[in-house]
Amino acid sequence: MQVLAFPLRLRDNGLLTRQDQAASIVDLLHVMARTPAGSWQGLPAFGLRDLLEGVRPRVDVVRVATQRINDAFLELGIEGFVVTDMVREPSQGAEGDTYSITFSRVATSETFATAVSFQQ
Repeated sequence: MQVLAFPLRLRDNGLLTRQDQAASIVDLLHVMARTPAGSWQGLPAFGLRDLLEGVRPRVDVVRVATQRINDAFLELGIEGFVVTDMVREPSQGAEGDTYSITFSRVATSETFATAVSFQQ
């Protein structure tokens, strides 16, 4: 099923760009990762940047981020997907952290993955 693409873009014919649901979830996760919590009035817990890019990450960062994402999905009416796993990848020096995020389509248990990175 096709849904609106993130970020919202107009095509030449004036219609909004559409894409596959899973691709939209990947884009949404990247937007969430770049947004600080509390910066979007519509959903204060939407952002993850402050949580994921800390110089000294919290011990429970993966659990808290996973919960925040799944809570945001529910608040946004996204009931067909859930984040099932999130792993902090080992950093190669001081360039920043990378987190691998695995999510699944609830109806079929089909899984998808993406990674978000942060420059320090």
